[in-house]
Amino acid sequence: MTVSAADMARRVREALATPRDGPLAAKLAAPLVTALVADAAEGPWLEPALAAVSETLSTIGVPRGRQFVLLGSTEASGEPLARARAAALRRSLAMQVFAHDPSGAWFTAARFPDGTAIELDDELREAEAIVTVGLGSAGAGSVRGGPWLLLPGVASLATRRALARARAAGGEPAALALSLAAERAVPVDLALSWDEAGVATAASGRASFAALASAAGLTLPEPAS
Repeated sequence: MTVSAADMARRVREALATPRDGPLAAKLAAPLVTALVADAAEGPWLEPALAAVSETLSTIGVPRGRQFVLLGSTEASGEPLARARAAALRRSLAMQVFAHDPSGAWFTAARFPDGTAIELDDELREAEAIVTVGLGSAGAGSVRGGPWLLLPGVASLATRRALARARAAGGEPAALALSLAAERAVPVDLALSWDEAGVATAASGRASFAALASAAGLTLPEPAS
């Protein structure tokens, strides 16, 4: 069954009305400067989903003027697509939309256990809340979307290289461990996710990403002390 833009917007609103781990208003309890982080390569469901998320945030007291979209890419060569998609979304959504440049400005959010810096897009430095919007699904031994929207999605080139080294050395679990470490450093207040069938869910990033890792059969690492 094909899920239309209107259907996806409705599914997103329904998911936001009943997050899996507590009310939406408790996760975003003030008019916070809120970044909506997404993958520029996401399909046609992205635009209606972003519009529905933005509208819902406005109803709980996060004004549209305090929201912005940050488009990243899980692919190393995704920056041109991010720029083009950002321009289109600015027109259709009538809100601020930024394209992540992996070689552009970044800030150090924290460090991985080996001392490597976790460098994320500088736009997130000003964000008081983060909402990820996009695919979040799991198969045997792999996760799609979810935590990857943050890292590698909006990470610097150097941090992406650290992720690639971890994957080469330890496979998907090692890479996922770094992505989850990035989320601990820069918590995702809300993850609005959908699977390949267009079934939408909402939860805190921590809960959502842990559920994906579990569904994939990947063991979560203990947080570094």
